[in-house]
Amino acid sequence: MSYSHDDDEHQDWVLQLSSRLRGNGVDVCLDRWDVTLGGNLAHYMERAADDTYRVIAVVSETYSSKCNDRSGGAGVEAQMLSARLYGELDSDAVIPIVRNNPKNPPELPAFLSGRLWLDFRDATTQEAAYERLLRDIHGVAVDAAPPIGPNPLEGRTDIEATLAIRNSPGRWHSPAFRGDVEFVYSQNSGHYKIGSGTSEFTLNVGERGMGTVYVLRDPADIANVAVINRVQQRADLLTDVSQFDTSSRIVDARAGDAVVPHNRNGFWALVYIVKVYVRQALNRELVIEFRYVIQPNRTPDFSGFAFPGMDAEGTDNVEKAGR
Repeated sequence: MSYSHDDDEHQDWVLQLSSRLRGNGVDVCLDRWDVTLGGNLAHYMERAADDTYRVIAVVSETYSSKCNDRSGGAGVEAQMLSARLYGELDSDAVIPIVRNNPKNPPELPAFLSGRLWLDFRDATTQEAAYERLLRDIHGVAVDAAPPIGPNPLEGRTDIEATLAIRNSPGRWHSPAFRGDVEFVYSQNSGHYKIGSGTSEFTLNVGERGMGTVYVLRDPADIANVAVINRVQQRADLLTDVSQFDTSSRIVDARAGDAVVPHNRNGFWALVYIVKVYVRQALNRELVIEFRYVIQPNRTPDFSGFAFPGMDAEGTDNVEKAGR
């Protein structure tokens, strides 16, 4: 762990993170554990230059300042880490995590400029950030690359190729952990996928009538499904969505309700229904608009969910997926 001794609270936070990582299978080296009174601190810091170690850099404003000024222990480690990174430009030897660094974008040391970092500044998203950190260290991707499919143009007539492209499964898939979706559920047999890899969910949606849809737990990746009626008026219940009934194969929902799917890998999602309607195109189309969030740490806590039109200032923009 590379960090600056900003104050007691910051040092204790780093200690807690290091302890948790060790409990999750990571052999963390921390000065508070590995340097005894009278010990050689410089020798400990030389580990930053050792290619066998990956370094978690806890980037506070003070850390960035000390690294750039080459002052204190952080400055010494920055000099060693700079040599590693400049010697191998595509190296992921240093994992920057940002804390006590309020500016947007945060202040990064010069040697970490352009590197991908994890945000540990917001308590409501820290659990998700921690899981991403742990998965990266253990080499288990959060966002899994899908398999390469067949070439839809090969061995087909022009019309066949057009149909293959139009009906390819990726058209009805939003792989991100959150998003806004407009889905014509009269297409693709009412199936739409959200997430990817182990955190993927297949939503199976059908028409109930009078502005109501039903959602099934039939897809192979779905273990349970629940509904929360008038969820925005009962947002305090989002701290644990597992409390809602999951005994049924089918749930009914309408605008203002939320569907809660639970997949077979232990992930939870919240799907807030914004609008259900019918429109006329070449044929009659059944349309549902929804906002979804997948909890990457496998907990059923969605207390930070941002309802459409009520996004908290400073939260990420939610991208709208195609239908």
